Amino acid sequence: MRRPLTLLALLGLLTVALAAPVAAKDFGTLYVDGEAYRTFGNPARVDPGTGTDPIIAFTNFDQGGVAKFAPGDGSHGGRWAVTMATWTDPEEAHLLRSHGEIMEYVALGKITLERTPEADFRCPILPNG
Repeated sequence: MRRPLTLLALLGLLTVALAAPVAAKDFGTLYVDGEAYRTFGNPARVDPGTGTDPIIAFTNFDQGGVAKFAPGDGSHGGRWAVTMATWTDPEEAHLLRSHGEIMEYVALGKITLERTPEADFRCPILPNG
């Protein structure tokens, strides 16, 4: 009796192990301190305003998000506090890859920021490699 149950359990685990990579989805590139990461999994809703890890998305330029922390480097597990960035002159827009770089452009008046707590979400990130 034990042998069929053990075999069935192992078959179930094998099925899950093989199906997991197929079910997982890569959602694009995200930058932290100049390094590219990829978002992985399904973004999950969190209560508005409860995000803890700063992430910036752009309203008028198509690029990946820019996070302040990488996994294990002050991160709280990808519970993102979303801020929207807007280039004041879209002609000057270009790829930015670090939170500090964005803050420099904010100080120069070239980017405006607006915290959008209703957009907070949870999604893990992984090294891009």
